[in-house]
Amino acid sequence: MDLKEEDIRLIFGLKLRRARQAMQFSLAQLSQATGLSVSYLNEIEKGRKYPKAEKVAALAAALGTTYDKLVSLKLDKHLAPVGELLENGFLKDVPLDLFGIDRGKLVELIANAPAKVSAFISTLARIAANYNLSQEHFYFAALRSYQELHENHFPELEQEAQHFRSLHALPAAEALHSAQLRTLLTTGFGYEVRETDLREHPELLHIRSVFIPEKRRLLINARLAEDQKAFLFAKELGYAFLGLAGQRALMTPWPRATSFDHVLNNSKASYFGGALLLPAAVVVPGIRAFLAHERWNEGALLRLLASFNSTPEMFMLRLTNLLVPHFGLQGLFFQRFDHHRSGQQVELRKELFLDRSKAPGEIEVLNDGVGAWLQEALFPRLEATALDDMRTLPVAAVQRFTAEGRTVLVLAIGRRMGRDPQRSLAVCIGVNVNPANEKVIGFLHDPGIGTRTLALRPVLAEREARFQRINAAMQRLMQEQLRS
Repeated sequence: MDLKEEDIRLIFGLKLRRARQAMQFSLAQLSQATGLSVSYLNEIEKGRKYPKAEKVAALAAALGTTYDKLVSLKLDKHLAPVGELLENGFLKDVPLDLFGIDRGKLVELIANAPAKVSAFISTLARIAANYNLSQEHFYFAALRSYQELHENHFPELEQEAQHFRSLHALPAAEALHSAQLRTLLTTGFGYEVRETDLREHPELLHIRSVFIPEKRRLLINARLAEDQKAFLFAKELGYAFLGLAGQRALMTPWPRATSFDHVLNNSKASYFGGALLLPAAVVVPGIRAFLAHERWNEGALLRLLASFNSTPEMFMLRLTNLLVPHFGLQGLFFQRFDHHRSGQQVELRKELFLDRSKAPGEIEVLNDGVGAWLQEALFPRLEATALDDMRTLPVAAVQRFTAEGRTVLVLAIGRRMGRDPQRSLAVCIGVNVNPANEKVIGFLHDPGIGTRTLALRPVLAEREARFQRINAAMQRLMQEQLRS
């Protein structure tokens, strides 16, 4: 890492502050333990000064660490994005002074909330690198960056879910049902749970749940399926057990995110719910057996899904938590598409690309290609049944996509939406087709799986051209109005 002196001071100050906070020392307490003044320690933590060797040794001894660890430029995973930004010159190129931002204050901000600020900075870095000025809500862009930085795997939440099962004597190998989870909410956490059809509030008919904090009351849409109710209760247990109730959304799905705390805590509670319903100790062996098949086996995937009380979306999202740390799969991504029976297009509702090397244009072309494949090959299978037949089971499909010499394999599971039989959804998991992944996925090169070639196109240039056309049309309209 080729860093300037000021960057080395910044990193040392950041590590010192984190070490001090880990020991629950105030600046005054550290001052008393080392003989260094509070003001001097404050200057060090802000990246303005670097102590001499004997003072570093005194700091290390007081904080229970070693000299080498304290002076090392290696950063933990939470602060790794800061090192990347320092190395690539991002902070140097951004005129912080112009915006009234002091580098020392930036260090302090990162130290106080490393996960949140690292996600924030990483998002800025990606925007700066790719000029991908998406209209997606910034909070969700920051959350995606936070998830991608951690490969969407959070061991502390896995441990909390295991601890919860142990506390309540829930067998790891048995599926949990909504009645069990509801009882845990009411008896263990003092919730009141009511089911309602929301007919008196037609604008809320699409809502799955509403939480009334003043009464600790959870309203559940009575039309939800069993697996949907189970997930909502498991997620609510996550809010309660993890102590996240103070900063949370009150409605599922929410109409608008109002803070990153809401978005992050929703993600944590959802992760906990998924880990509770689909424990790694049970899911990983099942996935390993499925991936070992030498040929694509739709029935094996659907039987695995049916063995849990899980929606297809929760199941596939859970795979994004487990496929990288347990199997080492490369290029993992997740997509969700919605489709209306009367429409000709599919709508991308959610995406998560853990492979940060993919450019925005490549991702957009891949999203379009997968959507077109689902429109032709998967959604028609769901829509072949009568609208009043609510016994429609999920279906699964697989396809390879190649563009510019890179190939990915995409698995999809689709189902009809129980509350709106006119609509269907499909959730997808994709991975790179490469030698590393073929050691894990037996059917990666199955000749029976089709391959679609995608043509990369200048997505950003297309957006700019569309904007220019709209702007020109607006100018003509304005001129016409002025003349009339």
